[in-house]
Amino acid sequence: MSHPEKAADISVQQSSKSSRGCFKKIALAVGLCVAVGTTLVVQHSKAYGIMARIHHGLIVCTPGTGLVTTPVSASSPHDGVPSMLRLELANGPDGRVMVEPGSNELEGVLASAHHSNTLLMLDINSASADNVVKLVRKTRMRDRVILVPSDHKDTETVLHADSKIMVAIPVNSERDAYAAHKLAGRHPYAAYLSPSATPHLFALTHRDAEAIITDNPGAPKGSTSEFLAERPVDIMITQQPTQLADTTTNKS
Repeated sequence: MSHPEKAADISVQQSSKSSRGCFKKIALAVGLCVAVGTTLVVQHSKAYGIMARIHHGLIVCTPGTGLVTTPVSASSPHDGVPSMLRLELANGPDGRVMVEPGSNELEGVLASAHHSNTLLMLDINSASADNVVKLVRKTRMRDRVILVPSDHKDTETVLHADSKIMVAIPVNSERDAYAAHKLAGRHPYAAYLSPSATPHLFALTHRDAEAIITDNPGAPKGSTSEFLAERPVDIMITQQPTQLADTTTNKS
């Protein structure tokens, strides 16, 4: 027959172990919920990123302004609605970065774009490249923006300022293609080619660049389809997105 005090001690120990086990299970459940929530947030962010859009088809980019924000599509253009806006930047009062023409600050435009899942191409021009990068990071738009530096110095500034923001680098020859790849290193970059470049240069550049940008060749509808069939284009800039609505196809 066991001693009453020893039995009580065993009961207390079992109760303590049971409580610790419950706490561990609760902690594990909470941890799993946090992990799942974090994963969903990351997946949601990536779903609207540039590379995700490219995977689904051609991105049509059209010029926008600081006065009027053109509505954008969440994927490929429909009824002439573009997938990306291209905005011109400039230095404003007190060092603020502004969107031209107009009086809107870049920070507000970026915040609005993040809320509406809009992709942006930003021409830095005379604005401070460092300040532009800081605003892009602050508004969580790193994977939804392409920066277009005004010169080689700004290109280097952007490349060193952030490791994930995509930078557009002009490519006009095979030499430029190799130089752009060397300059970018492991940094994601988009090669900006002229529509007059040869299909060979498009294909060569596409091997290393994350994205290929070009301007609308201004050809008839059928010729535009042929142009895209012969060249790996990810982002096309045009002032007439309706002409490209029927030429976009899903990528396999």
